Amino acid sequence: MPADVHGLSSGARKQLIYAVRRVLRPIVRLLLRVGISFDEFADVARGAYIESAIRDRAGTIPLTRERIGFITGMSRQQIDSYIDNERPRPRVGPSLGRVASEVLHRWHTDPHYLGPYRIPLELEFDVPQDRCIQSLVQQVNAKASAGKVLEELLRAGSVTYFGEKHYRAVARWFITSGYLSPHQIEDFGDALAHLSQTLEYNGNLTDTENKRLERSVFADKGIPRSLLPSFEAHARARTLQFLEEIDDWLARSASAESSGSGPRVETGVNVFLYVEPTPDQERLSALVQPRREISALRISRLPAR
Repeated sequence: MPADVHGLSSGARKQLIYAVRRVLRPIVRLLLRVGISFDEFADVARGAYIESAIRDRAGTIPLTRERIGFITGMSRQQIDSYIDNERPRPRVGPSLGRVASEVLHRWHTDPHYLGPYRIPLELEFDVPQDRCIQSLVQQVNAKASAGKVLEELLRAGSVTYFGEKHYRAVARWFITSGYLSPHQIEDFGDALAHLSQTLEYNGNLTDTENKRLERSVFADKGIPRSLLPSFEAHARARTLQFLEEIDDWLARSASAESSGSGPRVETGVNVFLYVEPTPDQERLSALVQPRREISALRISRLPAR
């Protein structure tokens, strides 16, 4: 099968373009839902192209701008504008939901907040000073408001009132119900970024031994739709058990290594259930109103005066 200058066969190139289109559909669906236009998206994509061409290149010799243009297919003006007008792009801080998730993790794994049989203790909001909701939140994020984090946990049903002054953690997971909340969008970006990074990493042909975990299981010919709720319930129960074991392992290991020197990396395991949407059958032209023919305007010549 013929290959291009990068060694990619024409069949693989077609599959890649098709895969990107499939990945973009749910992303674009979300962008349209919140009113982000194509121009805004294109500006983000243009920046990602230029940054990847510069930061992810092989070798140590700085690239010329002409070479960047050749690699990306962009004009010199676009490249100059992005590089010369580069401003610090601050990372978006963790959402309140992310802080709440980490609070639940610590509440369920830190021995200081666990009772007999490793059951989370019921806590008061601010007393005693070293074992309360406020101290728990401060250990996770010193800048977060303990009151707001507690409100989020109560709203999500992860924490309930216990008596007049105490609170009980009744769930290990924080699942927000807010429509397109910052936490939901944060999870959306994290899941897509983590999965794509793992797939791209495993596609590196120069390192065939050090591959990251990436496995999936699926029904070869699908299942009857009536079985979907049962399958989801079974997968959810087994997955929660698996994730709790992973969470406990990370809590023990991170604590044991916390005093060690050397760089630390953010890592974890993502698990999600998917259901393929019904394939598109109708032509796009059948889903929109017929095109209007714009009649030519007849401009009468004004009589000369």
